[in-house]
Amino acid sequence: MPRFLRYLLPNLVTMASLTFGMLSILSTLAGQYVDAAWFIIFSVLTDKLDGFVARLVKGTSEFGVQLDSFADFLNFGIAPAAMWYSYLGLAGSPLADGTGHWLLAIACALWVLAVTFRLARYNIVGDDPRCKRIFFGVPTTLMGGLLCALFLALQKYGADFAGVPQTWNDPYLLPGVSISSKVWIIWPGLLALGAFLMASAVKIPKLGLSRSKMLSAFILGNVFLGYVAGALRVIPELLWFDATIWTMVAIVWGMVNHDVRPLRPPPIFPVADLPAHKRPQRPEEDHLPEEDEEHHAADEQALRRQT
Repeated sequence: MPRFLRYLLPNLVTMASLTFGMLSILSTLAGQYVDAAWFIIFSVLTDKLDGFVARLVKGTSEFGVQLDSFADFLNFGIAPAAMWYSYLGLAGSPLADGTGHWLLAIACALWVLAVTFRLARYNIVGDDPRCKRIFFGVPTTLMGGLLCALFLALQKYGADFAGVPQTWNDPYLLPGVSISSKVWIIWPGLLALGAFLMASAVKIPKLGLSRSKMLSAFILGNVFLGYVAGALRVIPELLWFDATIWTMVAIVWGMVNHDVRPLRPPPIFPVADLPAHKRPQRPEEDHLPEEDEEHHAADEQALRRQT
């Protein structure tokens, strides 16, 4: 039972993250767009916790890896795309109809496709030695959190066109700034850029402690501040600023670091055709081809001898 609980605990955290994603979608359906964005921010916070808990209790499992991937697809693919498409399709939006609406729909579709590609690629190449220190492509968690924080910051500083009453009790880090609702016209471009960065081969260092104590303290301090601000639902502009600066610095670092710059992402397709009995089985396949049954029986016998 203790061993079972060790593996269960991080997956419960992942389930909590997945629940926040579902709550975001429900908030979108109810027209509560600010709440929907904050629920995605909560998913960002819990997404980082499940990996930490898994390492802490030595409960990392292949099931947990796959579960986390499915949660990310909902939390940072479907939920934000649904929120942006629903909100920016309301009357009064510069993207409510015409060419702007088509661009919004295409950008949201590209976003979901890029998230899907990014997660699928990481699932098959994440164990490659080239991926130990870096990510190829901006992580979905980072890009989803960044744009949701920007969405909240624009709402906070007056860009809401829907007339939804909101009370922001947290301090304004940019006092006197007022943003026009016309700013939303750039949103399809931001989604397309985010989709490109997630599906691209840019190198992003994995967040961790540095050899420099000062840099490590700075990173930990900003992470702690982000958790506090996110949990209290305050100062989204700071969350957006921190995420944006980290993303820009990380991309530049990947371009100039002499150890990382020559690295190329592992191939996503097999470099050679596998024998039929060794090919991955798709979920919808419930039987093997007849010519492979002999190989499959031999593999099962070998597995029984090992166990």
